[in-house]
Amino acid sequence: MTRIRRAIPSAAAIAAGAVLGVYFAGPALGAGPVTPIEVQAKAIPLSNADPAQDRVGRLRYMGGLVLSANNMRFGGISDMLWEPECNRLLAVTDAGSWVILEPREQDGRLTGVSAGWIAPIKGPDGMPPVTKSGADAEGVTRTTDGRTWVSYEQAHRLERFADVSGCRPESLDSTPDRRWVLPAMAGWPENGGAEAIAADNGRVVILAEEVSGPGGGILGLSADPEAGVQQFGWQAPKGYAPTAIGRLDDGADGFVVLHRRFTPIEGVSAVISQGRIPADPAKLPELVQSTELARLRPPLNVDNMEALAIRKEGERRYLYIMSDNNFNALQRTLLLKFELLPEADAKP
Repeated sequence: MTRIRRAIPSAAAIAAGAVLGVYFAGPALGAGPVTPIEVQAKAIPLSNADPAQDRVGRLRYMGGLVLSANNMRFGGISDMLWEPECNRLLAVTDAGSWVILEPREQDGRLTGVSAGWIAPIKGPDGMPPVTKSGADAEGVTRTTDGRTWVSYEQAHRLERFADVSGCRPESLDSTPDRRWVLPAMAGWPENGGAEAIAADNGRVVILAEEVSGPGGGILGLSADPEAGVQQFGWQAPKGYAPTAIGRLDDGADGFVVLHRRFTPIEGVSAVISQGRIPADPAKLPELVQSTELARLRPPLNVDNMEALAIRKEGERRYLYIMSDNNFNALQRTLLLKFELLPEADAKP
């Protein structure tokens, strides 16, 4: 997680001081039972300059929301996955919470959130971590055996949950059945670790945020709990760091990666790109090339985009992306939905 902190306009400094004091003291860590939450959603256009715009690159805009909730632990969304059995999103936060969101949609367009739940992510001892360094969940994915993996940075590791499902909120009250500390993660920066993970059958593909890899790319790991770990480089867009990855199609080695960037002059932006990461170690190149699908930057609505979920409906593919507000009153929790269009339909 790279926190994006924006300068406070002088007129707002006094009003925001109390809120920022709480933020810099740290967010509330995951704790308590599985709890329903009431989620408020405000609809936003793709572009503030042109509310009629509905295309960017190969993505068609299918609606977007600014989210808030009646729970102080809601925020800091780091990653998510789509639950096709119940049409919900299962997310993790960098303060150690599970979050379930049930999107409300009309004619395929995202219009609101019908229901939500929040719960602490427990450790092997049955208790949630009591420090931010232990609770910093950054990625979530599910392998074909139904097991859910969560990646952490600061205390770099993967943890596996046998029966967690966004369709059954009570299942969030689970403990991991495996903790996996990969030797390849030794020495990684505290806030530059396993930011992005995606399942590919039995293996987990991991992209680091701030670690250089082979071929001049970002370090990637193809990790199989039984077969071992292979390293590769991921070609990220220049100046951008990966924050989430999702498998696009079964059997095609295709992955979509969300990247973000922040500079004081240009502000925040995001790039969604696509690449093929072969499962066969013999076919894994030193540097995996990527192709840009879309670039989000102002006046498009964009924030600190960290989470990605892929929804498959027949031949159509939908991307949900979500932002980490860092529990900062000056940032937003955005949930955006896009349809991935054929290459021939790409637009600037």
